[in-house]
Amino acid sequence: MPTRALTLVLSAVSMVACSDPLQLGNDLLWTADQEPGSLEQWTRDGSGDALEPRTPDSDGTPVVPGKDSSIDVTTDAHHRGRHAVKLVNPTGWEFDNEGPELFHALGEQKDAYYSAWFMLPEEYRLEPHLTLLRLRSRDAGGVDLFNGEELQLRSLSSGGYVLQVFSNNNGFLLEPIANPAPLVASGRWFQLEARYEPHGSGRLRVWLDGGLVYDLAGRPDAGGAEMVLSVCNVAQRAEPAPVVLYVDDVAASLSRVSPSGMF
Repeated sequence: MPTRALTLVLSAVSMVACSDPLQLGNDLLWTADQEPGSLEQWTRDGSGDALEPRTPDSDGTPVVPGKDSSIDVTTDAHHRGRHAVKLVNPTGWEFDNEGPELFHALGEQKDAYYSAWFMLPEEYRLEPHLTLLRLRSRDAGGVDLFNGEELQLRSLSSGGYVLQVFSNNNGFLLEPIANPAPLVASGRWFQLEARYEPHGSGRLRVWLDGGLVYDLAGRPDAGGAEMVLSVCNVAQRAEPAPVVLYVDDVAASLSRVSPSGMF
């Protein structure tokens, strides 16, 4: 989409959306709208961090983290308010699980909703896919993050992307694509929301723009007791590069947020 057209789209979205606080009462566990102009909502009191992978030079010598990948708060684009998180992935990685990631720990949650708005500003050809939301876990009071459920986009030959679900548990891995296929277009904001029950019988439900697209039962247990929500821009290769991903209005709640949730 041309730069001017994209600017008009983003302006129109911001005009029709409000910037009031999210109205979920005591059900709201945490939210980040980026309006402080920094990542403090994510990282306050050591509750989260921005992870930027090390990018090797051509001779294989590691360079300082963040030389090419980056995680910043920007006014370049926004869903509501004036700010959003901008994650930039230079791609060209050796593995398909590398790229910038921003996470926040939410304590022990047996059943909760995790929501965020995303936007890819242009059409990318992704190889093999892009991971943009992770439901991870860690031991209570721990620092090591355990892999878990992931929401990914895969490029379509006809343009745009399809939403898929991946689990790092070898007994599950990539789920079959839902029917009808959950489609995502570049150049527009879209909302992903997941209801995740990480222990016992295990269940994962995923909504795209308010419509239920996956309802998966019998999921593997999370590795740790404490839930961790990550937004990320993880892709091994892409054309063009770097890949830019905007994220805004992120929330964790004990009840549905939905696209009409007021931030």
